[in-house]
Formats: sequence, structure tokens, C-alpha cells
Amino acid sequence: MLNKFDYTVSAGYEFAEENSDLEEKRLVNNINKNMKEQKFALKPAQKFMQENVNKNLVVIAPTGSGKTEAALLWLNGEKGFYTLPLKVSANDIYRRIKDDYNYKDVELLHSDAMQKYLEESTNAADSIYQRYEKAKLLSNPLTICTVDQLFKFVYRALGTEIFAATLKYSKVILDEVQSYDPHIIATIVTGLKQITEMGGRFAIITATFPHVLKYFMEKCGLIQGEQYEFRDFSKESDIIRHKVKIKSGEMNFDEILEKGRDKKVLVICNTVTKAQEVYEQIESQLEEEDLHLLHSRYVKKDRLQLEKMIKNFSENEEECGIWITTQIVEASLDIDFDVLYTEMCTVDSLLQRMGRCNRKGRYIPEEPNVIVYDNANGKGTVYYEDMYDRSLEKLYQYEDKIFTEELKTEYINAVYCTEEIKKTKYYEEIEYWLEHFSTIHPIEYTKEDVDKKFRNIHSITVLPDTLYEENQVLFEEGVNLLRKPNINKDIKNIITSKFSSLTLGLTYYRYKDNGLNGIDVTTIGSHGDDRKNNYPVTQIHRTSMKYDFDPDTGRGKGLILGEIDDEACIL
Repeated sequence: MLNKFDYTVSAGYEFAEENSDLEEKRLVNNINKNMKEQKFALKPAQKFMQENVNKNLVVIAPTGSGKTEAALLWLNGEKGFYTLPLKVSANDIYRRIKDDYNYKDVELLHSDAMQKYLEESTNAADSIYQRYEKAKLLSNPLTICTVDQLFKFVYRALGTEIFAATLKYSKVILDEVQSYDPHIIATIVTGLKQITEMGGRFAIITATFPHVLKYFMEKCGLIQGEQYEFRDFSKESDIIRHKVKIKSGEMNFDEILEKGRDKKVLVICNTVTKAQEVYEQIESQLEEEDLHLLHSRYVKKDRLQLEKMIKNFSENEEECGIWITTQIVEASLDIDFDVLYTEMCTVDSLLQRMGRCNRKGRYIPEEPNVIVYDNANGKGTVYYEDMYDRSLEKLYQYEDKIFTEELKTEYINAVYCTEEIKKTKYYEEIEYWLEHFSTIHPIEYTKEDVDKKFRNIHSITVLPDTLYEENQVLFEEGVNLLRKPNINKDIKNIITSKFSSLTLGLTYYRYKDNGLNGIDVTTIGSHGDDRKNNYPVTQIHRTSMKYDFDPDTGRGKGLILGEIDDEACIL
């Protein structure tokens, strides 16, 4: 707590916490008011969580059962953190809380949050820097964030004490916890154990909760009926959404095109490269169909545009067409398509993908509306090979029949049966990390080490040459301003956010193998004098690889690995 206060004072603030919503309960009241206006009664999961606001909870609730609202009702005006697996999902929940429920005391915290604040700002007086800094100080009544922003404290690194200190008197919501990899699952389980011991509270709310997760929670001392209450509402759902068909080989582009003429069609691929290939194949056969692509290899401003476009497309009942995406649409993104074509993946991801199809149960499928292609793309690389095989093997018994929410729970529990997966890499990695966290000595890790461990990749920031040339004045003059002594913090962050909006993250092995030229456009943070003079540490690498996007139409493949742009300036 002393460190938390020290950080607050060092940042120039008098109070470590903003005013809470505990007395007025504005968010809870706004949710209830909204539901009353739409003549919605509380659904079972929502009612249960509202009646158990003082308990730790694990709640299984199907897609479309009002999970987000249930979790927010459980907060009950207390200081809270709402965590999600993906930044796109965090952005969506943040928007819903701020706009749909008219609650302004909510902030966003993830690696691209500054760009989101910049997008919302109308002028510098809005103090983007102050908003972002207070979000990093964890001082807001409600923060929407990714898990890596909160659970660093399990590594006991100096500088991470603020997270444990704050969570001691807060509530934390974990949405779709099964979506994480074994390392993050072990981190979360360890963190929840420590939070509970300190007096904080947690709620896991998810469409699926494999028995193996419950097993590891028990192994760490989180016992159902003692440390938390468990409820499964999947059996109570009578909404019928899906019928599954499994096919081998590559996708049928003619069939996808035909469906896209009068339906909303969602295609999900396991890798960006595959998504680009499918987009290119379908685009070559297009007549008048609406076609778009969304993945992680767009610069930030273009990706934000695409995220808005897919939401608007989903909400417009009159529009038909095809969206090709990757896993970034899986968790908690409120989109609803008529038909889903997807590559086979592990059960947790597959069920999440299904949640984007017939999400609201608008129709009862007579024919399969979820077509799964077993082409092994991503098997052994994106997904554990053994868990991929188990997911496929167990799925066949549900083919060509109504796939109810109860059957989905049965399916994921069969795949993640604790006794059957004890020799898998998935299980062994969770076990390894849980043991590791229990034996970590303080200061064994630095805060920088923890950030790298969480992301588990060496990422670099990439700027396509074509975008640099279009914005050369911005970069040259921006760098000069940033090097001026005593630069205003708001101006500094506006400039760096403008830089950031034109970049994307790329893993190091892509940098190594695909010929980024390695030249720092800004050279900020590249030299000892820069760090000594407290300049922002930002390295941006230019690349001559082709970047394809038209902001007027929202069409294009994004950054294309290995394909050089002939028009780009190569230094």
C-alpha cells in the first residue's frame, strides 16, 4: 500500500482512488433501468449473481444469457476489474458499459488503450495522458483490462506490489477463463488463491468451464462450497442455436459465396496467413457480394475501423455478406452471424466461435449452420496437437444433431477429462507453472521479465514504408518535439499515440525471417543519451513488406509477410 501511495504522489495526484460507486450504485441502477425499459426480466444467471454479491463465484452461463450484465450486477458498485482474453473484446465491453449503460467512471487498460483514448478525445484538454496514467495506477472505480495487466504480482517482482495491494479490496471478474493457454491459467489460479487469502473477491463467468480447471483450483486450495460458490446454468437454457457438420480438406468457396448473397457469413481461420489466402480466393470470384477481412496484422487505426465495421454489419438486419477473421473475434465480442465456416481448433475456441453464430437464437437450424473443416492448419503450432485431436474425435458424436448448451458442456468436459489428459502437454504445462509459482523467491524476476513472460513472445513494432511516406512530416516533426526538454505530457502522448496508430506488433521470428530492414524511424530510445534524457523509449521498425488496405472501403489484406511493395522506399 505504501508503494501504491508513493506511485500516486510521484504522479502528482493527491488521492490513490477515484470516488467509488458504492453508495450511488449508478452502474447497477442504469443496467436495471435499461432492462426495465426493454421489458427484460433478470435472467437466472443475472439474478443469482445479484443475490450473491458478497461471495466468490464460478458461473457457467451460455452465450446470450446476459453474462456481462450479470457480472456487473455482482460488482454492486464496489471497486472492480473486468478482465478479458483479447483487446478487441475489452474494447467492446468498455464501449457497452460507457455508452449503452451511460457509465463514465470506467477506464480501459491494455497495451493499445492510449490509442483508444486518443480516438475518443476531441481536444488536448481532455487530458489523455491523465486518463491513461490513472488507469495504470488502478485508481478508477471500474477498469476493463486484459489479464496480463493485473496478475503480474504472482511473480513477486519489485514494482508489481501495487496490483496485489489494490486487488486486496477489489472485485475481479474473469470472462471466458478457459480461453487462456496453460501458463496464463496457472497464473490466474495462483493469483485467485492469493487474492482470496488477502480478502479480495473474484467471479469467473464463462460459457464453458472444463473440469480440469476445477481440479487445478482445488489443488491450489480453492474449494467449491468453501472458497467459492458454483452454478451451471447451461442446463436451464432452452435456446437452440447450432447444428454442426464436419468436413475434411479445404473450404468450399463456392458454397460460402452462395450463402453470402443472402446471409451474414462468418469465416474463421486459425492463422492470419490462411485468412489472407481465403480472402484472396473468395475476392477473385466476387460479383457484388460484400467481403471484408479482420485479423491482427493491420495497423491499429485500421484495425479499430474494421472492429467498428464488423459490429455495424452484425447489427444491421438488412446487410448480407462475408467476413473472414481469425481468433480475435472469439471472446465476448457481441456479433451475430447466420452461418459459421471455421477451421477445426480445440474445443474451447470452437465453442467460442459458435457463440458468434445465431448468437441470439433467432432461428432453429434445420440444416447445419456451423461447418467445421478439418485441414490441420494450426495443429501443433497454434493449438496443442493432442488437444486438437481429442476435440475433433469427441465432436463427431454431435454431428448433424441439435447441439444444445447442455451438450456443449458435456463435449468440453469429455475433451478436458482430467484423468484422460494427465499425460498431455497442456496438463503438464499447467502443473509445471503452478509448481513454479509456489517456489518463486521475491526479486527473482524483474517487472520487465514479467511482461515478457506474460506475452510469451518477443514483439517488435512495425511501420509499413508506404504509411511512413504518407506521414513523413508527422514523424519528423513529432520526433523533434519529443526531444524538446519539459515537453507537455499530453502533447507527448498525443504524438506517440499518433505514431502508434500507424504501427502493428509483429513477433521477432517474423522480423528475422522476412527481411524487415531494422532501421529505427524515430530512433527514440535507441541511444543511451535518449534514456538519460528521459525521452520515450519507442523503437519503430520500418518494413518494405506490402501493406494492403483502403480506408474508404475497409477492404484489403493488411501486412503481407514476404511480399515486398515495389512502390515502397527501401533504405
